[in-house]
Amino acid sequence: MHIGYVGLGAMGGALARRLLGQHRLTVWDLNGSAALPLQALGASVAPSARELARACDVVLLCLPRSADVRTLLFGPDGLAAGLGAGKMVIDQTSGVPGETRDIADQLAALGVAMIDAPVSGGTVGAAAGTITIMISGADGDCGRALPILTSISPNVFRVGHRVGDAQAMKLVNNLMSFGSRVATLEVVAMGRKLGLPLAAIADAINRGPARSRTSRSTLQGLADGTLVASTFTLSMMLKDLGQAIQLGMECGVPTTLTNIVRGIVQVGVNTLGDNAQLDDLVGLIEGMAGTHLVDPAHSTSGASEAAAPVATDAKPLRVGYVGLGAMGGALARRMMLTRKLMVFDARREVVQAFAAEGADVATDLPGLARECDVIFTCLPTSAVVQEVIFGKAGLAEGLSRGKVIVDQTTGDPTMTRLMATELARLGVALVDAPVTGGPRGAVAGTITIMAGGPAPAFARVKPVFESVSPNLVYFGPAGNGHVAKLVSNAVSTCHVLLVYEGASIAVKSGLRLADVAQVINSGGGWSAASERILPALSEGKATADFQMQLMVKDLKLVGRLAIECGAPILVARTVSSLYETGMHRLGGTANIDAMAKLFESMGGLTFAGS
Repeated sequence: MHIGYVGLGAMGGALARRLLGQHRLTVWDLNGSAALPLQALGASVAPSARELARACDVVLLCLPRSADVRTLLFGPDGLAAGLGAGKMVIDQTSGVPGETRDIADQLAALGVAMIDAPVSGGTVGAAAGTITIMISGADGDCGRALPILTSISPNVFRVGHRVGDAQAMKLVNNLMSFGSRVATLEVVAMGRKLGLPLAAIADAINRGPARSRTSRSTLQGLADGTLVASTFTLSMMLKDLGQAIQLGMECGVPTTLTNIVRGIVQVGVNTLGDNAQLDDLVGLIEGMAGTHLVDPAHSTSGASEAAAPVATDAKPLRVGYVGLGAMGGALARRMMLTRKLMVFDARREVVQAFAAEGADVATDLPGLARECDVIFTCLPTSAVVQEVIFGKAGLAEGLSRGKVIVDQTTGDPTMTRLMATELARLGVALVDAPVTGGPRGAVAGTITIMAGGPAPAFARVKPVFESVSPNLVYFGPAGNGHVAKLVSNAVSTCHVLLVYEGASIAVKSGLRLADVAQVINSGGGWSAASERILPALSEGKATADFQMQLMVKDLKLVGRLAIECGAPILVARTVSSLYETGMHRLGGTANIDAMAKLFESMGGLTFAGS
């Protein structure tokens, strides 16, 4: 079969190169020099688009936009002039579904078949043959195209029977991918401005529920100094985001977050120029936040800093735990697998359950403080922690020099630092060590622990942490563990709502959520949130166990930190507002999974069964 390829830019050239050696290949591009590398590898170069169409049975296109596809096909000396009945066009452009369907109808009148087959995975994935290809169109046409497309990559996913469905899927993927990139960089810039080492942030995010393609490639690459330069321009990113918003408008779905992301990218294009690259987004976000993501003074991993040898007690630590709610209870039970624990909780029935499982029960807080070397707390807020430590009949009445308090509350860093100073006067160290991964992760031993506090105190309690989970990252001074947790939470919640926004457009566009899950979770739009939510969304299955009011509390803390340090975090602040709306409509005790209902209401759709 004679294959033609038109559009030999960074992506098209990489895709066309995969066809060499497996098919007879003829290429053409408006920029004649773009064809020379392929000609050197054995491809023929057509003198015009029309002549390429006359010579080839199947023509693949990869152009900047659908308007360019129309001009190439139907303009002067265009492809259509050389196409005849029985031939096929495969459009790999990231285009507009409605325009592509109109083009397909015009070609069908000439007896020419058309399918769309956009890709996700970048030029690196294209060159390696691992890129994700989404295809849609009539059964026979997709079947005919499959051997050609699998020559490019084995990762080919059929996502619809209408031409344009694959492009809709690509726009949903791009929405999630670009949204993740901007939101992650914004929040991480805030974390850096608050003094967290980049390597430690990347380590913690990549171990927990905030992980994504962005964190594993861009963020980790920045931290390691191994970031591979992108050939994708901000102007192309802007075009794709605009098309996603256009699709949302056509199907009646608000694109609240995508509009914010597009606005930030527009600022980048306006200030840096049309030729600015995707990697220039890092500098843009740094400038907006007034900080640097990469700082040589913080180039080493927080985890490696924590590994410095510090003298520890020879005797086993006596450990106490205060606050046995869903999270604290799960953490305490995990600790009980390797040590005897003394526990305290205001709820008698909870304490009795732990006693039945072998825990010692403290009759009061001062008694627990006197008996234990290390006291863990996991409570609703820092104000409650402060009361438990310093209030009447609190832990402070039983504390003595050399003891350590470990606060696993998702707390207020400012209050934590004040409590650390007060405890230091008593000779007691405070380590803040909140976790990500939820009660299920605690039970499974897979949670991520983010710790701050004096290095000797951290080293002393490190074996206890390691008995709970190997995913342990140290961030330095007291309060930094809480900052790190809030950074992780903010990034994770951005991903969650980007998933709901993208899924809303997909459903209203007629895509199946099962197909969306398969494509997104194998492509650039993947995140831990998409991996958790998309497969369960159409069946209404629970994916989380966290109250709306607690999430709003955490996001308000993030907002306050952003104001105090001067970081805009535009996406995360919009996410916070949406969660507050959800809390008011759905109730403070509702599970955060109920945010799906908010998006259903906003978009006039139903996820169940889609």
